Amino acid sequence: MIRRKHRSMSIIPLPSMADIAFLLLIFFITTSILEIEREIPMSLPEAAMAKTETKKHIKIWIDGRGELYFNDKKDTLDNLYLHARYMVASRPDLRALISADRAIPFEYVNRTLETLRDAGIYNVVLISRKKSR
Repeated sequence: MIRRKHRSMSIIPLPSMADIAFLLLIFFITTSILEIEREIPMSLPEAAMAKTETKKHIKIWIDGRGELYFNDKKDTLDNLYLHARYMVASRPDLRALISADRAIPFEYVNRTLETLRDAGIYNVVLISRKKSR
């Protein structure tokens, strides 16, 4: 009589696959680059609806004293114009995000809007925070 060797069935060890998935997750989290915004203290106006923008844009802040910030530093409208013209040349669909303190006169925001328009940026978003109920 010929005896056949009993073959065990091949299986994929599922518990170790979960370990591999977690290791990959930890790897990607630790190697990803985070974009951290510098905080400029201001009180944003409230709106009934809020929407998040994720496309490429220029971030502009106008604080409670009417001082203009972009590229994470205090600057002037003339430099904003030059920077915006340079950016629009490579990306015509560029957006500008303006965060302005609600206590400042609209004149400061209007001057910034006119500067952006003159530079060729027509897609402008005024940032607000969602109204708490």
